Amino acid sequence: MTGLSSDAELRKHLDRWVAEGLIDTAQATRIETAEVPATGSAGTGPAGTGPAGTGSRAPLVAEALGYAGGVLAIAAGLYIVRDFWPNLSTGAALAFAAAACVALGAGGAAVRTTSDPALRRLRSVVWLMSTVSLAVFAGMLADQVWGFGPASTALVTATVSAAYGAALWRRTRAALQHLAVFANLAVLAGTAVARLDPGLGAWGPGLAIWALSVLWGVAARRGYLPPGATGYFAAGIGVLAGAQLAMQVAAGYALALATVAGLLAAGVLLRQAWLVVLGALGVLLVTPQITTRYLPMSAATPVAIFVVGVVLLGSAVWLARRRAGSR
Repeated sequence: MTGLSSDAELRKHLDRWVAEGLIDTAQATRIETAEVPATGSAGTGPAGTGPAGTGSRAPLVAEALGYAGGVLAIAAGLYIVRDFWPNLSTGAALAFAAAACVALGAGGAAVRTTSDPALRRLRSVVWLMSTVSLAVFAGMLADQVWGFGPASTALVTATVSAAYGAALWRRTRAALQHLAVFANLAVLAGTAVARLDPGLGAWGPGLAIWALSVLWGVAARRGYLPPGATGYFAAGIGVLAGAQLAMQVAAGYALALATVAGLLAAGVLLRQAWLVVLGALGVLLVTPQITTRYLPMSAATPVAIFVVGVVLLGSAVWLARRRAGSR
């Protein structure tokens, strides 16, 4: 490939491949870094100098300006909430939230993304703020206009936000949109179970969130929910949260132990460091609760935590040595 037209064509293909989930942003950046120097034309100069250097800095400047504008918008919103929101009419509050959702959504759509990760990050953050604004609008509409109760309001808010976030994720395949969709679906699953049978307590919604998270992880593994690493992270957070809620009953302790072991095993097999970290965090959360319940008023709790910590440390050293030896 030669010339500026070839560079633009490469960026176009990379942008499409990232959107379709064939490659992630980091891979697109590495491909462009490897290919663009070989396609540079006269006058572009070495990396970081001349017109090429100026062009490479432009997305970063745009990203920084976008974040600064977002921070100012959030600060203004907090100021309004603190000083004016209690006195605003319902109609004015709904109009403010709707305007924020539309403006931020249009602003993200106006960002001309290429394979440059800075512009994609900017669009992802702007669209996340748009999703939050929509959630505020839907929550106020259900609560203050339709007169729904807390559970029904949460169902409406999560459903609307999940649908909107899914549409944005389908276009971007971005990590923030991925996490927003998962969070809303987790709220939707837990609230739906609590709404169907309020007598279940916390373990019913917890089990629903746990099951959703397991399915989410399987779908991410099969490539249905890119980026895969984000899907694993979301699933790991979800199974931990669900297991924690399920520990209200005795069977929940067995589920929590199985969850922690599964996270550690999955992290090793899939080579996902975040899953191992979440598994270790689960150990710190679950072990004290189990020992306190079944071995109260004893030194078993600190001893159990110490033993588990030593086992985890030894496993980490063994895995590191094995991986280094295989190179």
